[in-house]
Amino acid sequence: MAQKTLLLQKTSARRSYANGYKYCSRCRVYHLTDGVRCPYCGILLRNSPRKKKPTATSKYVRIEV
Repeated sequence: MAQKTLLLQKTSARRSYANGYKYCSRCRVYHLTDGVRCPYCGILLRNSPRKKKPTATSKYVRIEV
């Protein structure tokens, strides 16, 4: 089974995870694979980003009086 490896530097993490890429925290490389572990070092791959961006930019609503 052939595995594709792609180095992404200027692409946001959300975009790459949405396209099916998985991230190896040890190698710092995104992999396009169906496997659960990194083909190079054997560590578990991440399926989602560590930090999630807040949905709302502001929690408060300004009311003009």
